[in-house]
Formats: sequence, structure tokens, C-alpha cells
Amino acid sequence: MPFFCIRCGECCSQMGDVHVVEEDRGGGRFLVANRYTGERDEVEIDPALSRLSPDRRLFERWPMACPFLREDPETGDIVCIVHRTRPEICREYRCWRLLVLDAAGVRAGRVMERRHLAADDPALKAFWEEKIAGIREGDIDRWDEQVILLLKGAGYTVYR
Repeated sequence: MPFFCIRCGECCSQMGDVHVVEEDRGGGRFLVANRYTGERDEVEIDPALSRLSPDRRLFERWPMACPFLREDPETGDIVCIVHRTRPEICREYRCWRLLVLDAAGVRAGRVMERRHLAADDPALKAFWEEKIAGIREGDIDRWDEQVILLLKGAGYTVYR
């Protein structure tokens, strides 16, 4: 299944601990440092998204979000206002909501988008089809809780 971003914002909801604005260079340009690698990148706010820059309501819900993550009030989409010039770590990132490791600590799969399993392990894929694929819980947080309990009960480790 090809990846299609649903603009939920989960991917960057905790990245404020990684990306730190070191300098506002004016004109919508910023120097951003990666707290873990020490890498520094200049990013620029996309002119088409600059209207979203002052709106910081998203941080009431996600206080540790990336400093460039915003919610578009017109569409409800969560967007990166520096997406065109985002740092390399962001370019390499692949979305997952739940990371599933096997008993040896090796990645077995990832839950992507709302409920898609990208399985690296055939045993996880079979377990998913048998025990999880049919869960019809409408609330995504409750669905996650049910899935995590099932996966942990089967010996997997799950990171959210």
C-alpha cells in the first residue's frame, strides 16, 4: 500500500524536543538545531502558509510539537509551515503511529496512517489478520489501546 499522508500531525507532535529554533533570521527564515545530532539547518516559512505562522493554538494540545507545526483552521489539516525547506531528518522520516518490536527487540512492523499495518515480520502480519484487522472501534485512541494490549499479550513491545 503506498503511503498517503492524512495530515494528522502525529509524526511531529513530539518533535519540539528535537528541533530548537536558535535564531530568527527575519523574513520567515530560521536557524534550527537538532538537539540530538547538533545539525543545524536554515528553514523558511512557505509563503503560501505564512498566514498560519502566528497561530499557536496547536501547542495547547501538543506542547512538545515541532515549532513549525500548525493546524489550518480552514481545512483542519495539520501542516508543516517549512515543509519545502525542512531539515534532512524530516525528509527521511516515515510516518508511523505505533512501532511494534518482536521479543528480540527487532522491528516487526509499524501502524501507519489510521490503521494500516506495514509488517516486516510474517508472524505479526498473520496475528494482525487474525486478531486485530476486524476490530471496529471508532475512537482511534481506544482502538490503539485495544491493539496495544493484544500485541503486548502476544509478546510484542509497542511504542506510541
